[in-house]
Amino acid sequence: MGASRAGPEGKLAIIAGRDALPRLIAEHRRAAGLPYLVISFAGGAAAWMDGHPHQAHAFEKTGRLFAALRDAGCSHVVFAGAMDRPRLKPWRADGKAVKLAGKVMALMARGDDGLLSGLAGIFEEEGFTVIGAQDCVGGLTCGEAVLGRHQPEPPDRSDAARGAAILAALGPLDVGQAVVVAGGVCLGVEAIEGTDALLARVAALPVARRHMPGGVLVKMAKPGQDRRVDLPSIGPRTVEGAARAGLRGIVVEADGANILERDATIRAADAAGLFLWSAAAETLAR
Repeated sequence: MGASRAGPEGKLAIIAGRDALPRLIAEHRRAAGLPYLVISFAGGAAAWMDGHPHQAHAFEKTGRLFAALRDAGCSHVVFAGAMDRPRLKPWRADGKAVKLAGKVMALMARGDDGLLSGLAGIFEEEGFTVIGAQDCVGGLTCGEAVLGRHQPEPPDRSDAARGAAILAALGPLDVGQAVVVAGGVCLGVEAIEGTDALLARVAALPVARRHMPGGVLVKMAKPGQDRRVDLPSIGPRTVEGAARAGLRGIVVEADGANILERDATIRAADAAGLFLWSAAAETLAR
């Protein structure tokens, strides 16, 4: 099966969550003239989906979903965008969902990466090839570089290294992908609520922040994470949240994080006076 910067030539099912990523993939597929189908769940359809081939499905109708993907000719699947854990309604389950119930319930008890990786495995067992968003859109990730006008200073680099160490320690517990560190002090760790909520919590800590100005947001993939699903992402909204939290910059893992709307993200960082650093894990460990 051939491939391009917009992903495989075979028909791609885009399992769409929140944020800009699923729309970006859909637009790239359309511009490249490659076949695709957007899938939303449980009232998660967004207005932008009206302009794309789209189907809405229920989490409890797993058999119906797999049949629909096969009928549509989908060969590949990508999970894109943040998704809330569903509140399942067992009485609505179809036969396939009942057969998968034990496996799905075990996955629901895992962290986000374990859950999504397990769901990807179920799709693979059904004969679909699961790929990462970075395989569908060229230029989502970035090698080692400082993007934009502002540079991290030595204290920022020290905070970034501290943040990377915290994430490496928490990674085996599948806790989160982001942390905020200022003056060597951890101000917050991302949990299930996501990065935007983490930054909002930090912004609400004026007393704790009086003697530790600045600080950085660090976002990195968890050690051993399945990089086809739930790769860390930032975008203009992340920059806005970091600016409100009084941070000096944002650090992402080189080739290990999606930078959505890159030009807009860089412009926002420049305007806010924040540095945007894509750093290799080994660089931060020095």
